[in-house]
Amino acid sequence: MAKECSSFVTSFVLDSDLVPRLSVTSMEQMRNEVLDLIGRIKVPKMQVAKTVIVRGVRKGIKDTEDVDEISKENDSFLFTSEALPTRTEFHIQLQRFQEIQNRRKEARGLYRDVKLFPPGRIVHLVKTGENSSCIHSVAKCVTCCTSNVGSEYTPVWADNADFNEILVSPTMGFDHFPNRVCLELEKVANHFGINTSIGSTLYDKQEGDRIKNFHQQIL
Repeated sequence: MAKECSSFVTSFVLDSDLVPRLSVTSMEQMRNEVLDLIGRIKVPKMQVAKTVIVRGVRKGIKDTEDVDEISKENDSFLFTSEALPTRTEFHIQLQRFQEIQNRRKEARGLYRDVKLFPPGRIVHLVKTGENSSCIHSVAKCVTCCTSNVGSEYTPVWADNADFNEILVSPTMGFDHFPNRVCLELEKVANHFGINTSIGSTLYDKQEGDRIKNFHQQIL
């Protein structure tokens, strides 16, 4: 049904928007991955939390990430699959939890495996760049990195099945907000020379100009 309506429906997905990716299967997959990572941690959880906070502040200031450095930190924090201890209290409880979930899944039947897809043709606004400045860093710090001020997006065609996995990011919930989606769509439209004021009320146009001027002052 999601593809059958492609001739008259177009959906827009902003970057890591959580809602188009939501389904029972994707939530169970994320839950299982989180539990797996918790079981693989070999250092105190407080050390992991401190590293995440420091890395977030560092990224807000430098706006760069060293992939090799992150990989080395992850290796120092996590057991490999081969070296994973299996007789700890956590893993015993995790095995019991998985057994209970499997029994519940079997009892509920096949409807649990129904896949969900965003409808119609999909335009995915993918984050491809970000302006770096002191103001942007402050905005990220104040909003706990949930702000997308200064982010640059590129529209690409996507398949309905591309959104079968939840992407964890600071903006995953806020990317679904209508005001954020509309603002980024207007930026993309203006980039292609499309007049975004056509069909809007005077109030909408004034409000759009106000938001646009605010962002231009920040940039």
